[in-house]
Amino acid sequence: MAAPQGGYPPQEGYGQPAGYESPSQQAAGLAPTPAQHGGKKKRAYAGEAFEFGSGANAGLGGQLPAGGTYGGYPAQPQAAGYQQPVYGADPTQMQAAAQGYAAPAAPAVAQMTQQFGAMGVTDPHLMPPQPVPQAAQAPRPVLNHLYPTDLLTQPFNVAELDYPPPPIVLPQGTSVYPSPTANCPPKYVRSTLNAVPTTHSLLKKSKLPFALVIQPYGALHDAEDPVPVIPDQVISRCRRCRSYINPFVTFLDHGHRWRCNMCNLTNDVPQAFDWDTTLQRPADRALRPDLNHAVVEFVAPQEYMVRPPQPLVYLFLIDVSYASVTNGLLATSARCIKETLERIPNADRRTRLGFIAVDSSLHYFSIPRDGSESSDPRMLVVSDLDEPFLPIPGDLLVTLSECRENIETFLDKLQEMFQNTQNNGCAMGSALRAGYKLIAPVGGKMTVLSSSLPNIGHGALTMREDKKVLGTSKESGLLQTANSFYKSFAVECSKAQVSVDMFLFSSQYQDVASLSNLPRYTGGQTYFYPGWNAARGEDAIKFAREFSEYLSSEIGLEAVLRVRATTGLRMSTFYGNFFNRSSDLCAFPAFPRDQAYVVEVAIDETVTKPVVCMQTAVLHTTCNGERRIRVLTLALPTTQSLADVYASADQQAITTYFSHKAVERALGSGLEPAREALQAKAVELLATYRKELAGGSVSGGGLQFPANLRGLPVLFLALIKNLGLRKSAQIPTDMRSAALCLLSTLPLPLLIQYIYPKMYSLHDMPDNAGLPDEQTGEIVLPPPVNLSSERVVPYGLYLIDDGQTQFLWVGRDAVPQLIVDVFGLPDKSQLRVGKQNLPDLDNDMNQRVRAVIEKSRDHRSKGCGSIVVPHLYVVKEDGEPGLRLWAQTMLVEDRADQGVSLVQWMGNLQEKFGQSTNMVQQLPPQGGSRKISFNVSDQYEIQDVIGEGAYGVVCSAIHKPSGQKVAIKKITPFDHSMFCLRTLREMKLLRYFNHENIISILDIQRPRNYESFNEELMETDMHRVIRTQDLSDDHCQYFIYQTLRALKAMHSANVLHRDLKPSNLLLNANCDLKVCDFGLARSAASTDDNSGFMTEYVATRWYRAPEIMLTFKEYTKAIDVWSVGCILAEMLSGKPLFPGKDYHHQLTLILDVLGTPTMEDYYGIKSRRAREYIRSLPFKKKIPFKALFPKANDLALDLLERLLAFNPAKRITVEEALRHPYLEPYHDPEDEPTAPPIPEGFFDFDKNKDALSKEQLKNLIYEEIMR
Repeated sequence: MAAPQGGYPPQEGYGQPAGYESPSQQAAGLAPTPAQHGGKKKRAYAGEAFEFGSGANAGLGGQLPAGGTYGGYPAQPQAAGYQQPVYGADPTQMQAAAQGYAAPAAPAVAQMTQQFGAMGVTDPHLMPPQPVPQAAQAPRPVLNHLYPTDLLTQPFNVAELDYPPPPIVLPQGTSVYPSPTANCPPKYVRSTLNAVPTTHSLLKKSKLPFALVIQPYGALHDAEDPVPVIPDQVISRCRRCRSYINPFVTFLDHGHRWRCNMCNLTNDVPQAFDWDTTLQRPADRALRPDLNHAVVEFVAPQEYMVRPPQPLVYLFLIDVSYASVTNGLLATSARCIKETLERIPNADRRTRLGFIAVDSSLHYFSIPRDGSESSDPRMLVVSDLDEPFLPIPGDLLVTLSECRENIETFLDKLQEMFQNTQNNGCAMGSALRAGYKLIAPVGGKMTVLSSSLPNIGHGALTMREDKKVLGTSKESGLLQTANSFYKSFAVECSKAQVSVDMFLFSSQYQDVASLSNLPRYTGGQTYFYPGWNAARGEDAIKFAREFSEYLSSEIGLEAVLRVRATTGLRMSTFYGNFFNRSSDLCAFPAFPRDQAYVVEVAIDETVTKPVVCMQTAVLHTTCNGERRIRVLTLALPTTQSLADVYASADQQAITTYFSHKAVERALGSGLEPAREALQAKAVELLATYRKELAGGSVSGGGLQFPANLRGLPVLFLALIKNLGLRKSAQIPTDMRSAALCLLSTLPLPLLIQYIYPKMYSLHDMPDNAGLPDEQTGEIVLPPPVNLSSERVVPYGLYLIDDGQTQFLWVGRDAVPQLIVDVFGLPDKSQLRVGKQNLPDLDNDMNQRVRAVIEKSRDHRSKGCGSIVVPHLYVVKEDGEPGLRLWAQTMLVEDRADQGVSLVQWMGNLQEKFGQSTNMVQQLPPQGGSRKISFNVSDQYEIQDVIGEGAYGVVCSAIHKPSGQKVAIKKITPFDHSMFCLRTLREMKLLRYFNHENIISILDIQRPRNYESFNEELMETDMHRVIRTQDLSDDHCQYFIYQTLRALKAMHSANVLHRDLKPSNLLLNANCDLKVCDFGLARSAASTDDNSGFMTEYVATRWYRAPEIMLTFKEYTKAIDVWSVGCILAEMLSGKPLFPGKDYHHQLTLILDVLGTPTMEDYYGIKSRRAREYIRSLPFKKKIPFKALFPKANDLALDLLERLLAFNPAKRITVEEALRHPYLEPYHDPEDEPTAPPIPEGFFDFDKNKDALSKEQLKNLIYEEIMR
């Protein structure tokens, strides 16, 4: 279907290319083991001769480069002979696929099929033809049409950002009642994909993220965003998954029972479900809000309360140092609080206030009740900052309703108390400690208003900004907290239901990077006012309006958020300001209404339903003391088509997801890696779309992409050029840190505007712009203009608005009458530039421009809440250069500072995309292989890509002189010091060991920008084998024996592997096994117990020994033995034994199986804190392994018991395991070689890694290559 010219696709949907089919999967069997052939030792079996057309199946992923990972361990495949259900032309009908069986293969082909089994080591040209089930040929429902477009010839138009996301197309009859409000509106929950892939492999193939952008509240006040409230306290929830009843459940047994749409469990309908408690009569079920509205609130009964609802508490920590008094913050904040007392939520008349003034001491205030003998507040000064205490037990928190007049009196006098101060100290950390002690028993909000850098007491900070490092790789260190107090204290606050909001006003460095940790982990927000001074009326008015809105906003207290989903989906990662109390529970001492959250969704199992649902629940206490649950239910269709996935992708939600990811990477790895990751993702998406959906064609030189994602590359560029991520030596650290806070908290509409600002042309706006719409009464905005100087004429007037700041751009040749009408000035030369408000003039043009400016500030019309009132800066094109350059940075399609223009960006993408496309070229089908262009010696002929990872790629190749097949691992270790360290470890250890069960490094080559390892070629890995077939007992014996044989050599050399898992055990078709990936290996200490100081990042979580999670600084060779036990258990059952979601869940799963540790094992845990944690858990009985693995060999279970001993001191050693009767068929002490201990200085670079620069690490790598 041809793409529409220049416009966005019609709203009825997007098409899909005809004839698209997903690739088929192949399966076969393993070769027999040596024992099955009567052989004792592994060298007694040579295997049968075979040839591979491409050296290794490119789809295997068996030999990954360093940094490569698998996307999880999928469930067992379906039984042979059955296909997935296929939907017919009618979306409400579902056809069961016919059972089809393959025709018998020819003898030679059958022999190959039997030998090279589920490892996938099969030649597709030898496989017999498979009959296509009849049902698979039936038409399926069309979700959204895929409209291809060329990004170069049909460029992005900013108006597309105002379009709704691709529609959610659900089969008819999906909801129990045909309500238009049955599905969640996008302003509350927005998915990156509005058609969900049925499998993890399809999602991974798409390279698109699957995540939810959640904004539970659409406004700061309930009256502005009404949601149905169910007051009868009849809450029906699933007994198993605890989901709330919603419009997508199914009623059974004449309405007496309902089937959960998440987990399929059948539940009873509550007796009072159809009863109107208000009118005391039967109610019509079809009118119940929870069955007709996707967004509802339940009034919660008593069992949803841990304690009675607490009052709303505001504790103000006000900086009264010299800086705060002289810039007017003290007087302005006191006046704002006084004028807003009437608006602070207090319907239940329980709201309480408290005040602590802070300089080099803490000043508490006791305010008497109204009508008391004395109305004067009493100030109590505490100078002990190390152990701040409460000077009196009561009267420091007062009830607003009882003390209103005296609070006003106190606020009137507050400025006078400190007006003559010369104190430059700021003990804000100690004040926070004191405030915590004051309100921790009831919880509440601590509101910090500060103009100074905390310089004494708890959490004291120093001036660390260095302009010399701005714009360099060292700048990233300035974005991380300088004092651990702020994060650890924030966690304490969260546990006590105390939230912290920061209002920061310093004109000097204030270390926003450190202070912002307080709101980040307590559900608060950081509000930054650089260079603020109350003497400027615009500054005072802006803060007064925002602070008044902040105090009057409704909030939820003692809140928790959880997202549940259909079976097969799992919430894997959460982003936003909160504290993760457990793997899927986010805690908020106070739930704000001006923030959004991102939740990444994992597909753990194949989804067979036509529709999946995700339900967000926010349990909270309202400002009025009522416990409520806000429930938001989103239903999405599923698909097996990659075209549907792309056609239903939401570019704005995807940008929001990557904004959070970029902030995470910027704070963790650095700004440059964050920018590079965004560019790499843009290239990857373009390459994937062309390869999978555009036929792989590279002719014409264009950039093909779906029309609904046309703005994604532009949004990525805008994100890279945002204040938070932009490469520049001119951005102060505090401003960058504040920008990163916004990028990780703003609701989606405001975030997109902050990334790609709005620009309106005012001098030629349409006649109806700036006037109320005749239908809605809302002010009409002019059409937005792309952010390029090419769209700006020299005689024009433009408004540029990123939601935080507004610029009114006046062209150098602006028409004089325009200046008169808008500004009331006879000449442009008299126009003052900078921060100001437009005059209110009695003419049409002025009124319309003012209306457009105010409407652009209106957050409610965008469907979200915010207290921010942007400053308006008037900028003359020929005026003050600094202000002009600042405004021009908003034109993200132009080149500015060190950022590229949109034209250059698209050229860079095309260049990198071309390199990516030309790297691997498909040969004709009969070739069966792919040619790779690598910068390697002429002695090697590249055959095929067999794996890709985070910083490298692996190809199969042939060494021409010898004819030997090898694997070439191309890695680029120089992007990060961690990559250098891992590369150096692997190079040194692979060269050190010469063992049949450890992968061999044959050669190292060094092109200019990367390293190239030439290794033995292996066909697959244990992970793929386990997931594709059941292993026989002989295979389990042989594979575990070889693993232990390799481990014996490592441990004898005093080397810990630390990352043993199935994907790091490489296999060949003759069952030979080799251990790979030594990037995390370390030296075992020389002490008796082989313990030493180690890092916590050890092994994939599912294979981590319990001692790593309990006492990670001390562990032994036993950690590798535990991993072997986990691998053996996975071989026996076909699935991981301990698939934990996080540390706590991992330990819970381990104790569920092994039971509560014995007293001896309990006291063997060296960490007292870890012992207390174990003791806090409920007692659990051990589950016999025979119950878990009823079909397993008893000897295998005995070995498993010894490998998985909880106490590492009792765990079997490698030598003892090799002597175990289970491995007797293979055990031969004379053929289990050891290795000499590694030299004492072998890992010296690890000991000094923090002191080594990236350049020094490079030199070490080069020295190792030349050795």
